[in-house]
Amino acid sequence: MNNHISDSLKLDIFKFKVKIYIPLLYSEKIKRPGKRYFLNNIIGEDFIILWLSFAYTSSHLLLSSISIFLLLIAFWCIYELGYIENDIIGDKYEDKAVLSHNYKSGEYSFGLWQPWLWSLGLSILGIIALENNKIFEISSLDVFTFHGYEHIFSDISAKLIYWGFFLLALRGIFYVYNNINKQSRVWFYLLLQTFRYCGFLIIITTNTVGLMLLVSCILTRSIQYILYRYLGGQESSWPMDFPRYFFCLLIYILLIGILAVNSRDLSLIFNFQVLLICSFCLLRGRKGFTNVFANFLPVSQDGSNGVT
Repeated sequence: MNNHISDSLKLDIFKFKVKIYIPLLYSEKIKRPGKRYFLNNIIGEDFIILWLSFAYTSSHLLLSSISIFLLLIAFWCIYELGYIENDIIGDKYEDKAVLSHNYKSGEYSFGLWQPWLWSLGLSILGIIALENNKIFEISSLDVFTFHGYEHIFSDISAKLIYWGFFLLALRGIFYVYNNINKQSRVWFYLLLQTFRYCGFLIIITTNTVGLMLLVSCILTRSIQYILYRYLGGQESSWPMDFPRYFFCLLIYILLIGILAVNSRDLSLIFNFQVLLICSFCLLRGRKGFTNVFANFLPVSQDGSNGVT
């Protein structure tokens, strides 16, 4: 199976043949058609979460934001290969595979090397932008002598190597996830979400406030997926309406609160970064918050005591 995918990825997408890989086109048009996946999920969720965690504390906000965006798309070039493989395996082996209506409407074929090439180019640009702090520290006189640039080149090369091994590990985890039964996938899903958010720690550091946001996102997504799998994986089941951002904010406040109490440092709670994170969760998950608070009733008014 893997050798077949390595030769070419042939998938039904449009009524014409596409031979050139375009980052996130499959996720946008095939995996999640009609849901504006790039804007709503990649930019509206992942990018903002990573920005709040990593770029907020940077001394060069613009370049750090550009770096995170480039690295995020580089990450998704490889993560998307897992989506493609997931559909191929589901179509071949599963009795009730969940495939979108666009899956068999045409043919999409490209060499496996194309997503990796995109990822490599975006990763190089992203890591160069990430090293902006050191570049700005070099004086204008050093521009002509190249003094200090050899150290920057060494750092860029090292981070690129670390990032490359990280992407290879991501691809391996997703391959295992796709090739085991659904009951066992819950444990590898946790690893995939850890890679999705905390994997960037390999080359970027963050503060405690940002780290707790990443952990909260991992736990919330994993809880939702575990419920989805163990309750049958039906699209109409309760986990699909899981108030994810309510739980994410709840877990985040608990974690950051525990750390603040333990360190006797209330500044971990009362700062502008936490305010931005809370505002993002409230805004992004406003429907979920409304549903949760609408169900706050005394048992005398809700004799069923059931979950809706």
